[in-house]
Amino acid sequence: MIRIRTGSSWRHDPRLREALRRAAGSTRAAAARAVVDALALEVDGIDIAAGRAEGPLLPALVALLRAVARVVAGAAHAAVAFPEGELEIVIRRRGPSALLTVVHLSRPSRVLASDVEVEVEDLAAAALDASAAFLQDLAEVLPAAAARESRGLRAAARALRRAESTPPRRPRASARPGLPRAPCPPGRVRCLLDFPDEDGLLDGYEGGRPDLGSLLAPGRLALRSADGREVCALPGLPFLALRDLGSASDGLLAALRRGAPSFSVPLSRAGRGAPAALEVDLAARTVAVPGSPAVPCPPLDLARAFAEAAAELGRVARARNPRQAENGYLVELEAAAADRLAQIEELAEGDRAQPGGAAGRAPPAPRLPQRALGPGRLRRLSFRRAFSLDVGAPAGDGLLLAGGVVVAAGAAAVATVERATGALLWRAEGCAFAGAVPGALLVARGGSLAAVSPRTGRAAWIRPLPGAAPTGALALARGPFVLLEPGAVTALDPGSGRTLWRFEPPGAARLVAAAFGGIAAVGADTGFLYGLDAAGRVAWRVRAPGPIGHPPAAAAGACLALAAADPGAAALAVDPASGARRWEARLDLVPSGPPLAWGPRVAVAGGVAGDALVSVLERNGALAWTAAPPLLSGSATAAAAGPLLVLRDPRGALAAIGRDGAARWSRPAFPDPRPGTAAPAVARGTVVAPAGDGLVALDARTGELVGLVHGVAPSRLSADASLGIAAMDADGLATGWRLATHLSVV
Repeated sequence: MIRIRTGSSWRHDPRLREALRRAAGSTRAAAARAVVDALALEVDGIDIAAGRAEGPLLPALVALLRAVARVVAGAAHAAVAFPEGELEIVIRRRGPSALLTVVHLSRPSRVLASDVEVEVEDLAAAALDASAAFLQDLAEVLPAAAARESRGLRAAARALRRAESTPPRRPRASARPGLPRAPCPPGRVRCLLDFPDEDGLLDGYEGGRPDLGSLLAPGRLALRSADGREVCALPGLPFLALRDLGSASDGLLAALRRGAPSFSVPLSRAGRGAPAALEVDLAARTVAVPGSPAVPCPPLDLARAFAEAAAELGRVARARNPRQAENGYLVELEAAAADRLAQIEELAEGDRAQPGGAAGRAPPAPRLPQRALGPGRLRRLSFRRAFSLDVGAPAGDGLLLAGGVVVAAGAAAVATVERATGALLWRAEGCAFAGAVPGALLVARGGSLAAVSPRTGRAAWIRPLPGAAPTGALALARGPFVLLEPGAVTALDPGSGRTLWRFEPPGAARLVAAAFGGIAAVGADTGFLYGLDAAGRVAWRVRAPGPIGHPPAAAAGACLALAAADPGAAALAVDPASGARRWEARLDLVPSGPPLAWGPRVAVAGGVAGDALVSVLERNGALAWTAAPPLLSGSATAAAAGPLLVLRDPRGALAAIGRDGAARWSRPAFPDPRPGTAAPAVARGTVVAPAGDGLVALDARTGELVGLVHGVAPSRLSADASLGIAAMDADGLATGWRLATHLSVV
């Protein structure tokens, strides 16, 4: 037997009752929606949510009725989210029964109840009874306006009753192909994923919204050491386990950077007991679970195994159901895994990854060479135009990349194309700003802000702008979207767009920011660097030498910000978690952009007095060298190409510098007076840069010209791993090219 009850403590709060009575119009509606209390789901007298289903009751009951109506109508599953308690209730249909799963999403995740079986009819009746009881309570507090304020809840109840009177639709049957497991290279630590999805949960996802329920297929994770021994096995829900292990990997990498002797990785466990832990000895390079002997395992290999397993789960989910590419939960998991893999490769290239002196230091990991297009020496590339879009004056960054989608945003139009094929996916009216966050595009136009799917263009939500016109957008690891304005930072709920918090630094007129896991590092023109956590609290504040003009960057194992400091600039490195000041270095140049991570070092490009300069700093902030690249003048921009640093000046001249500061090759500027202003892009050992009346493709090792594209002067430029190029000029003409052929001499 199931019974759903709402808490009644709000009824006895005299201040809330008085506020509800005095409110009028939209204020009263907001007050009614703000009634917060617990929602109990009692099965045979036991609350399977353990008292954690707490939040605004009116929207929670509306979401519950809609979810039950979907299941009653024949949907495979539906979910109800409680943001205040980080709780999600997943309802799955199995014949005449409904299976209830309650997931607590705070890390490490907990499955408070799994597949609790109730009758679908009883669940619908309990949801309707709970809604009717809440409406009666609301009518006692707001007798004159309860009907109007609860209109949405009554509509959801009517929809559920209609679903009960309509025969349920049959779920669509779809063939789920058997997917081969990714090969397991010998001699490597691996986290093996067994994700069979026998109930077809992945297939039930219809696209266009975040959906946790479709990812809660049972399975198993097994961690194996390099010699093939099984260190531990995690049966249960692989998605939740990998979500937790990804967060733990961030902590593991931070522990490596600060030289901690050990680290504990919590392991998710079903039920309400304390989680187990995987103990990592960073000095001895071993891992162990309670009751078992330690097993040799390099910490970087362990973090890489967790990230690769998360990427593999994303590949499997999208292969079984391509619509999963729109699932915000999966997009966040894959994006975080890709970011961690990039950090791991940076550490493997030379960062110190364990405590102790040289005697206790492991041999450096071998550098991974860039995979060439073909054997031998690259001689010639030819490109074929894939798309061309005129969207008007660029909005925000103008040219955005969201997975395999290219977004062109301007005053006249917003359009997306498939990067691999150049096919137009959708086109909409223009905007004043567009920013990419995991799983969505934030588009501002006409005083409103919308979160739309990059692949379909469907809006998940639309709301008024929280303040001034946006200047940037990012997302934190725990979910909030963060919107930048000239003098404020606003966090938005990814699912609904509601304002979670707002931060206005005193006296600031220009802000720049970057995400560091669950911390937003915000630099202000007042000379302060702030660390904001996911709840909007100021975790730390650091005084910089001067105004911060470029977004902070992850480099040298720290949050690195560039501040103006007469006569040039200063680089300030802080711990992104604590705000502890690591070091500060003075630079005799004016930076042209954010600092650039270059292996274990940091490169800062810019200029002074008309000369192009680049300064390279060691991991501890010591100046390694400053060089004036040949043939370059003005303020240089830079891109890393393995062991080389490629620089470009405003006229289009190019130069490459090695790790010792010596020039390896250079190319003079083309005679055309209007070259594009974009920084070079590097992919597959090839440098793509604006020059003359088009783009040049150069061999990164030698500077030899291997390809040329005419008729574009881009101010925004990108190149992917397949050497697909996307560019946008200052007028908003976005163009893409695909690699047609290449010629190599063997």
